[in-house]
Amino acid sequence: MYLVVIGILSIVLAFPRPVYRLLTDPSAVMAAVALVSLLPPLAGLLAARRTLRLIEKRVDDPGEGQFAFARGMMAAHALLLAGHGSLLLLTDWIRICLRTPVVGEWPVIGSLLALTPFLLSVLLLWVAAYPADRVVRQIAVEVYLLRSKPVRPVWSLGQYVVYNLRHQVLFVLAPMILILLARDIIAANESYLRKFSRQGYLSDLLLGAAAVVVALCAPVILRYVWVTSRLPDGPLRDKLLLLCAKLRLKCREILIWRSGGMVVNAAVMGVVPPLRYVLLTDAMLEQLDDTKIEAVFGHEAGHIKRHHILVFLLFALISGCATTVFSVRTHRVDPLTYQLAAAGLGLLLAFKWGVLFGWISRRFERQADIYGVRTLALAGVPCSQPCALHQSDTPVSAALKSERLCSTAAHIFGDTLNTVAVLNGIPPEAPSWRHSSIASRSRFVQALARDPALAARFERRLLWIKLAVFIVATGSSAWAAWELKLWELVGIRL
Repeated sequence: MYLVVIGILSIVLAFPRPVYRLLTDPSAVMAAVALVSLLPPLAGLLAARRTLRLIEKRVDDPGEGQFAFARGMMAAHALLLAGHGSLLLLTDWIRICLRTPVVGEWPVIGSLLALTPFLLSVLLLWVAAYPADRVVRQIAVEVYLLRSKPVRPVWSLGQYVVYNLRHQVLFVLAPMILILLARDIIAANESYLRKFSRQGYLSDLLLGAAAVVVALCAPVILRYVWVTSRLPDGPLRDKLLLLCAKLRLKCREILIWRSGGMVVNAAVMGVVPPLRYVLLTDAMLEQLDDTKIEAVFGHEAGHIKRHHILVFLLFALISGCATTVFSVRTHRVDPLTYQLAAAGLGLLLAFKWGVLFGWISRRFERQADIYGVRTLALAGVPCSQPCALHQSDTPVSAALKSERLCSTAAHIFGDTLNTVAVLNGIPPEAPSWRHSSIASRSRFVQALARDPALAARFERRLLWIKLAVFIVATGSSAWAAWELKLWELVGIRL
């Protein structure tokens, strides 16, 4: 859902007018609004009913129903993106909203009005999917009982909708509203900016600067969008802080991520240490022992220490630069050329985010898994198996840099992944576009523990991927700077 929300908001940000006005009649546009708003909830309803039938049919093995629910929701999300993306790009809907009397004259408000059908469709989708989601979570709660762990009531419909609204929509919408606000204020004062700077593209530069500031400060905002609190003092906090010292990991705070005991997960937010947070859900703290929490913490630390967040920001920068070049090059072209160029840019960005992003993300997750295994070894997990790390001359203190992995740590980490999957009602073999299946990740770290050369090759491959992103981002930035004639701002003539 995150990428669906990002995709729709990016369209609103980048295209204040439709690329191709396929529908211009207001009645036809409103009919299209109704159609694209109702199709995803209908798909979610069908997926939920099928899930309930499969789970009822196979009470002893609910995995098939859980897998069907995941696939059905993926299809509904695809309909959301395709339908509402088409509404914004191919109809006069956004023009109608931006030209609405009074409303369209205020910064951001017109854009939010254009997003209303999308947000309504998302809410209806959650309502339609809730019965199946409740059953899936109830199965997970029964697992909690079997493990003699704390149990909380499954979310009510209201709690389910509010949690998803906070974590899947507002998580993206809150910082994006600030960028939209900056865009609209800059656009309203563009004539003054041109007169002041005598440079046609100062507005683009200011918008880019605003986006960078929002990206850096977003974690401070998002910790309040999500319901979080400081991890209290105690043995676990002491262990994690000691682990931070060993990993040389700096963050502003370790937070408890409140989910009502329903979600076993963790996350990291922030590029710079003073604005970086590590989050562990309440359910994770309740359901996992300290060693497995350290394993998950090590995985999140891996995203930081292996620079995944920075690489993804560079990945997003490439899109921003491409959009900037498109904006400059198509500023005064005829409508047909504009439409062809926009279609080409759209296909490029769809491939970039729909294919490349998932491909890179899955490899980054595996690299973070490897870092989690190394973290367990560094934390002093007793080794009880034949092990490439402990049978070599490599000191355990060098576990983060060694090609060798501890077999016991790999086994514990793999078991942690499977436990998290079961507690979240996720079939271990279910594929994931961004994360790969839990079972395949578990097998992967154990295979690397048996073959250090394989681990070294994988790490080198990831280094090349990061280098490629950096080179493309640098080239894209240089191209955008050339198109914007940045040197004119500092009085340099070429």
